[in-house]
Amino acid sequence: MAEQKDNTPELLRFPNPTSGRPPSPAITTPMFNFGQDEDTGPEMELISPSGQTMSSSSPAPLTGMDLSGRHKIIFWVGRGKTGKTTGIRWLAEKTLMNGTPLLMADLDTTNDTFSRYIDKVARPPETADPSLSLKWLDRLLQHSLGQKISALVDLGGGDTTLRRLAVELPDLVALFEAQGFAVVLFHTVGPQEEDLSPLATLQRLGFKPTASCIILNEAMMDVGETRDTGFARILRHSVVRHAIGGGAVPVFMPKLFAAQQVEIRRLKFHDAVAGKTGRADTPLGPFDRARVRLWLEAMDSNFAGISSWLP
Repeated sequence: MAEQKDNTPELLRFPNPTSGRPPSPAITTPMFNFGQDEDTGPEMELISPSGQTMSSSSPAPLTGMDLSGRHKIIFWVGRGKTGKTTGIRWLAEKTLMNGTPLLMADLDTTNDTFSRYIDKVARPPETADPSLSLKWLDRLLQHSLGQKISALVDLGGGDTTLRRLAVELPDLVALFEAQGFAVVLFHTVGPQEEDLSPLATLQRLGFKPTASCIILNEAMMDVGETRDTGFARILRHSVVRHAIGGGAVPVFMPKLFAAQQVEIRRLKFHDAVAGKTGRADTPLGPFDRARVRLWLEAMDSNFAGISSWLP
């Protein structure tokens, strides 16, 4: 009988922990082949404003316009359960650890996670009157402009405040740019086309930020999917094509495998790596600390092409 070949990738093979013992017989699993689905539309070539190209499976980040030396007004949008708050927490932690002053605001009425993890996050008064939220955001942005300080604004998936502000002040972006600011839109999406609705609405209103980033959250993909299969429809969608044609940069956000354990302890990401306990009696185990550390490194790498867009 012919000897079966071990097809296990080299990186997934564990060394025999006991020297001197013969290795255990390799266990092989029948290969499972998954064909392409029926979505046969044209593949999309991602092109950055600088003319760079990449496939959705390429690890090389695209480079956006250079916004170095400018204060930023960052609006972060996304439907619920698309990983928006995880991205916002990462950006806020990164900025504060660098010692950069940052005005932070949370207008997501359905999820206050941002303000529960990060200190000094402003929230509007709880009210059913949308005009009050609009006035609150208006004052906050004027404060940012007057104090010459960057701002990070968390907008809920169903929040209409930015939309109404864009209607009332169609030259909002120009007003900030005239004062040396850049208005940056971060939009988090999963593989569902409905996740593009906030971006589509802003496009219809004619809202054109200085820079725009479409964040493709890999945590929302089904198990076993690749970037190519998981985000095929999203990357072919007319809303995404229109955004990228206007200079938007797509960035993949890797999955944080230890997210639940971090949330149970209500830890900042770097505190989790450092072994702090948070609200639990024990810190993360060494494997989960390594997972968070690797995720932070991957986030820095994936966002390297637009690092000048951060505060």
